[in-house]
Amino acid sequence: MSTALAQRLSPLATPLVNKFYDRVGARGRANKQDLLWVVRCDNEIVAAARVSRLEDQHFLCGVFVDAGHRRRGLAGTLIRQICSELNGPIYSFIYRHLHPFYAQLGFAAVATLPEHLASRLHSYRRQGRDVLAYCYREPRNA
Repeated sequence: MSTALAQRLSPLATPLVNKFYDRVGARGRANKQDLLWVVRCDNEIVAAARVSRLEDQHFLCGVFVDAGHRRRGLAGTLIRQICSELNGPIYSFIYRHLHPFYAQLGFAAVATLPEHLASRLHSYRRQGRDVLAYCYREPRNA
């Protein structure tokens, strides 16, 4: 595969992203209020991510790469592109084993969250998900 490029999609493409999530067995569904990014190979979506707007925060979720295209840097490409396009903090709940990956992309663990995110995190943990709260903040120029 040549150099992978992440592309932001129009809300009209929401069904295409949900078709991808269904095909690969990913949890969750995109809605038309989500911001969507994908990577395509031969015009087929092989990786996707979405960002929900929760009150005044961005919430990164639904990062998924098709099994046949993993270990090629596509998730990193998606996340770096999202972080470069959005202003302000970007929160995400990541599985514990993915800590090193997100840390290298500039995400850091956060101890406190806005209430609406804290209640969502608590709900995920009650469901048995071993997730941590992380946040990406724009690098500051010295």
